[in-house]
Amino acid sequence: MSTPLRRAIPFAGLGLGVAMGLANVMSYVFVALVSSTLGPEDFGGFSALNTYGILLAMPAGAFQVVVARRQTVATRDAGHHVTGLGPALAVGMILAALSIAIAPVLRDVLRLESAWAVVWLALMLPPMTVTGALQGVLLGRESFGRLSMVYIATAATRLGAAGCALLWSFGVTEVFTAIMVASLVTAVLALLLTRAELDRGREAPRWQELLDELVRNNVALAGLMAISSVDVVLARTVLDDHSSGAYALAALFGKVVFWGTQFVALTIVPTIASAGTRSTVRTTLHRSGLGVLAIGGLVAFVCWALPGPLVALSGGSAFVDAEPLLVFTALIGTMWAVTQVWLFAGMSQGRHVMTVAVWVGAAVQSALVLLWLNESPYEVLAAVGATATAVALVGLLQVPKGARSPAPESAENLEALDLTRE
Repeated sequence: MSTPLRRAIPFAGLGLGVAMGLANVMSYVFVALVSSTLGPEDFGGFSALNTYGILLAMPAGAFQVVVARRQTVATRDAGHHVTGLGPALAVGMILAALSIAIAPVLRDVLRLESAWAVVWLALMLPPMTVTGALQGVLLGRESFGRLSMVYIATAATRLGAAGCALLWSFGVTEVFTAIMVASLVTAVLALLLTRAELDRGREAPRWQELLDELVRNNVALAGLMAISSVDVVLARTVLDDHSSGAYALAALFGKVVFWGTQFVALTIVPTIASAGTRSTVRTTLHRSGLGVLAIGGLVAFVCWALPGPLVALSGGSAFVDAEPLLVFTALIGTMWAVTQVWLFAGMSQGRHVMTVAVWVGAAVQSALVLLWLNESPYEVLAAVGATATAVALVGLLQVPKGARSPAPESAENLEALDLTRE
């Protein structure tokens, strides 16, 4: 990569961060519109089914990282191009078929009015996995501007679906129908934005290596989701309703840091994959980690300085007990965000130490809360915070030892990999 482009990456990455932040804001508005449209009872069913959909959408995120890494290495070493479109479409169709097959069961378990809601959710999975692969193409090419457009389009089309739901008083089934259409529109836009890259090469029909890596990365992402999400469930399990509600509201500010800094973890994927020396990888990881710490520290400072207004805006006076918890959850979210950087770096290098670390961390965190530290929100925070810090330190210790050139996908091994050929 040319030096001017390399120097421009931090600014492009910042633009991606702004775009992802805007997309998150639109996602919150989407939830608000849908909840006001459906009402409490139907929104409960929508949320349950939507959570199921979020779990099934994890391969889309894994495809983004896998394709980005392989595209970066293939382009650097041999001028080939990896898109992952075939495997992405296949995985999406398999997940859709399985979901449609169990639609009647999900209808009964989630107490939905119709199994068609499950069907429409299932039909959005193929365009979502394809979009994930196309995002990987753009990330691998370091086309952060176009990647930002895809993120904005994803949120904007879903927001448009919510607007239609509000305008025409949709039910749960109709809402998922509208979201499915939105996912198709996003996939078409992503195809248009990547058409230049898709014309430069074709993939070989052998997908085994790509699918193997996809499975490994899905396990890694699932562990990251577990360690960063299970604390709210644990708090609900061991605390009374009021205290667990206050904890849940405070936990949102940890998620602000965690999701708000994801762009840092994403932008290092092509840099790590194309790095040729230990020092380059080490410098990239240290700077990224420090950047996340700076953002998290700023959020924690705001939570410490203005807890009352933040809680008032987020939940109202009923959640006043959450005020002293905010700064702690923001700091914990910072540790999760740093762990996210280490995990994505490991995924981009084909290393799996952090995958083990996040799963062990999730298990230890659960054991601490369920068995010992469960008398108050502060004890839960102590268990979660200690575990998050320990896992982040494991990742930091991996930086010097793991800062290696990605030799397994070097030029001489691309033929064995056999993902793309002229």
